Amino acid sequence: MSEKSLKPIIQNLFPTPIYTTKIDRGFTKQELQFVNEQKKHCHNNEGNINTNDHYILNQKQFKNIKKFLDKHCKDYLDTIICPKDNIELYITQSWLNYTEKDQYHHQHAHPNSVVSGVLYFDSDKKNDKILFSSNKGYQQIKPEIKDFNLWNSETWFFPVETGDLFMFPSSTTHQVETKQGDNTRISLAFNTFYKGTVGSNKNLTELIL
Repeated sequence: MSEKSLKPIIQNLFPTPIYTTKIDRGFTKQELQFVNEQKKHCHNNEGNINTNDHYILNQKQFKNIKKFLDKHCKDYLDTIICPKDNIELYITQSWLNYTEKDQYHHQHAHPNSVVSGVLYFDSDKKNDKILFSSNKGYQQIKPEIKDFNLWNSETWFFPVETGDLFMFPSSTTHQVETKQGDNTRISLAFNTFYKGTVGSNKNLTELIL
């Protein structure tokens, strides 16, 4: 009688959460008009351009967009971070990015932020994507990979389309490769931070924010 072979279980330990959803409506004419007008008020970034206004969600034209993002910041906090403390995750800075054909958005992370996010106002799912990179650092031994998966990949990309929202830990390295297609890729990026009391007075870890 042969022994029955048991299939091993592989656990995902300390995974990086990439929170994705879509806006629950189309963008209004007023919102899109405002987005297009802001392109006139930009400065050069490394590879593309972004707005001079780095608190763009404070503009009245984005009042309902801000409510939508605030709702998902709360969901991210409650579902993924699950804090014991009575705190909020609030949006700090926010800005618009414009990426034309043959432009790109350099590899980067977001310091002084807890969770970062990006909402797409104009994106072509066929050509546009967001690329995340592993933060593992230097690997001394690195075999050639036959089949890439979530455990052996150093990068992972997601196709993006108009209305998509991505949120992720701000320390996660990400980028946009050289833009293909004729549309202007337009996205709204934002950072967040905690508001309230974090930690414990008794344990000498308290922060009042």
